[in-house]
Amino acid sequence: MDIDAVDPPLLHFYSYNLLLLLLVSVVLFLRHHRRRRSLQVAANGATGPGNHRPQSNPVLGNLVAFLRNGHRFLDWTADLLAAAPASTMQVLGPLGGLGYCGVDTANPEVIDHIVRANFPSYVKGARIRAAFADLLGDGLFLANGRLWTLQRKLASYSFSSRLLRRFSSRVLRDHIHRRLVPFLAAAADSGEAVDLQDVLRRFTFDNICSVAFGVDDDRSSALLDDHRHGAFFAAFDDAVDISFGRILHPTTLGWRVMKLLDVGSERRLRLAIAVVDEYVTAILQSKQQRQSGNSEDEPDLLSRFKAAMEEDEASELGRIFASPEAKRRFLRDTVVTFVLAGKDTTSSALTWFFWFLAANPRCERRVYEEVTSLALAPSREADADVGRLADGDVESEDGYDELKGMHYLHAAITETMRLYPPVPMVSRVAVHDDVLPDGTVVRAGWFADYSAYAMGRSARVWGDDCRVFRPERWLDGRGRFVSAEAARYPVFNAGPRACLGKEMSYLQMKVVAAAVVRRFTVEVLVPAGSMDMAPEHEMAVTLKMKGGLRVRFKNRARAA
Repeated sequence: MDIDAVDPPLLHFYSYNLLLLLLVSVVLFLRHHRRRRSLQVAANGATGPGNHRPQSNPVLGNLVAFLRNGHRFLDWTADLLAAAPASTMQVLGPLGGLGYCGVDTANPEVIDHIVRANFPSYVKGARIRAAFADLLGDGLFLANGRLWTLQRKLASYSFSSRLLRRFSSRVLRDHIHRRLVPFLAAAADSGEAVDLQDVLRRFTFDNICSVAFGVDDDRSSALLDDHRHGAFFAAFDDAVDISFGRILHPTTLGWRVMKLLDVGSERRLRLAIAVVDEYVTAILQSKQQRQSGNSEDEPDLLSRFKAAMEEDEASELGRIFASPEAKRRFLRDTVVTFVLAGKDTTSSALTWFFWFLAANPRCERRVYEEVTSLALAPSREADADVGRLADGDVESEDGYDELKGMHYLHAAITETMRLYPPVPMVSRVAVHDDVLPDGTVVRAGWFADYSAYAMGRSARVWGDDCRVFRPERWLDGRGRFVSAEAARYPVFNAGPRACLGKEMSYLQMKVVAAAVVRRFTVEVLVPAGSMDMAPEHEMAVTLKMKGGLRVRFKNRARAA
């Protein structure tokens, strides 16, 4: 399957909504007088009396405005939220909220209310579950209630401090030594241009397969053998894009009819999921074959989920998924969920990070000076052969502390994600009627979204230079990193659903960035003068760079 031949989900949305718009116009023309009063009543019932509703038509809601601005959706909503009095707005579908109605916010106080203070009242609703159920099933991302609690507890064991050290020393060191650095060195020697975003996606996929599923050999490496994994990557991307496109439909009727008829994007989704299922089945079978000979001190994430259902028959999770087929399906959902979590998030953040370094030579110089100075610390000189900090045994106490001591690198990565958060928007659904801290009324069944992308561009939150890449905003007077409240910087979510992999993600990004910056200069291949403007991004679940990032590597040692 050729992923480049697949239309983006927004295109399907435009086509569908233009047809809907024509249909609505005809209906309104024929029934205008008879429906006028009832429409007004419906519209009043679907709004809060003081809610801010920008660019909203009394009949068509925000549909027309969306069709005009869908190609720049994130920037459009960021502009609207910046202009909103309290950085919160109501979004209204046609005919007084037909199909969708809800609120969107970039207000830290409101975000804290949704994700923490009033957490039980905002859940992963039917809108999100219906769109992604075919791909993610009962995995952690879509779960609510007790099923979510059980999965969250199991997954949390795989992100302890002890396992973070094991991940950094065994997985990252090995993958960087044997895979990433040789790959980049070969590209530098040949002078060949590579798509850095694609390289990073394949490298982080190898990482997640190793630490979460116990799959770790060169034959299974996506970085070293792109052809073997190409079909899976294309199918997985297609399935995610089409599932995300479902959310953009004003009602579920359109895609449900296409699914029933097995046509269009729904047919492609079915075929893509079949490829994903075949790949995941191979992982599960390989895991089963190695299970008896597994002598690891710490089980991987997949082993924990499997044991929770099969080894303890009295377990609650085992009762929920009682049959062998239900257990197999749930393990499949677990694998797909964590592939989605680990394949594109850190790789997209690192891609934007390297672009920012190329666009800001002063920042690149500071990162280089920090990683080389710490790598050359006396306690590490004896390990020169294995490449200093970024490649040494950071399982040891001093190595781990040195990594945490890279304050400017940490700040630069954090600043990158402030402007380009890997997951730009998060959606919840209100269980009950509610009033947000800024006075916005939310009705039961409405979606409640927050935009980390818009928040990073909010002068109310980050000051007048909010759109400027400035890592120093995260450092105190002594040059030490100072974090922000989770609701002000919701890149890793907040409250009970805060990202379990936050520390692992930072560790992964810092080790990769240090290894690359210390060895190579990264030349971004763009037309002259275009470094003044950031590349376009894809409108998808994760904020990937549109078209990738073409770069050329140069070996620093040889250049010196």
